[in-house]
Amino acid sequence: MKCAELNRLLSPYIDGELDLQSALAVEAHLQECPRCSAAIAGVQTLRTAIFRACEPAKAPLRLREAVQAQFAAAPQQATSRSLGVCLAATPGIAALLIVGWLALAQPWNAQSSVGTAQGTRIVYHLAGGNHVKANLRTLKNHLDAEPNLQVVVVAHSDGINFLLQGAQDTEGQPYIGALRELRARGVEFRVCTNTLTRQQIDTRAVVPEAVLVPSGIAEISRLQKKEGYTYLRL
Repeated sequence: MKCAELNRLLSPYIDGELDLQSALAVEAHLQECPRCSAAIAGVQTLRTAIFRACEPAKAPLRLREAVQAQFAAAPQQATSRSLGVCLAATPGIAALLIVGWLALAQPWNAQSSVGTAQGTRIVYHLAGGNHVKANLRTLKNHLDAEPNLQVVVVAHSDGINFLLQGAQDTEGQPYIGALRELRARGVEFRVCTNTLTRQQIDTRAVVPEAVLVPSGIAEISRLQKKEGYTYLRL
């Protein structure tokens, strides 16, 4: 696959709309092309920013009271005159709602519910297997700095190797201890099934601390687009 062809498939791939064969071709190209990989990461980051900026906001108390007062002031009798009064009041009510919404939608007033009540949500993208020990240490440091952090690690390509049964680091130490420690702190590990299929790895080889997803990249896109996760690459 060439870069020009990937550009055509970029959006449907991120949205998880490609068939299995096309998705595998895209992922194979991404492993060999840093430029296209960076392009996808950029689109995902942009989508996350748009998602956060457009989150629905609850109307302030004063606006809700004003709208309720408008309705309460309208006559209750079911007459043509009362209907006319309600219709005449509708533009004013609509304008009031729009002004309040615009005020809340300003960047200085927008607050993400993801980043407040539920804690910050991060999806870590892991596609390489050369620095896993350092990556896990970085993740642990992040959790130490932000105890309420919600983390999902999505692995594909060579990034899945440390999530296989019996995997060890360069010093011969098993990864399973670190994985269990991170799982106890709420970190979720998700493995790309497309990668397992391409590398002919039995799904039973994946450690029980991880779960399978159809496509690693599609899962990252879903977490960003549907659940408001911030993207970081390890």
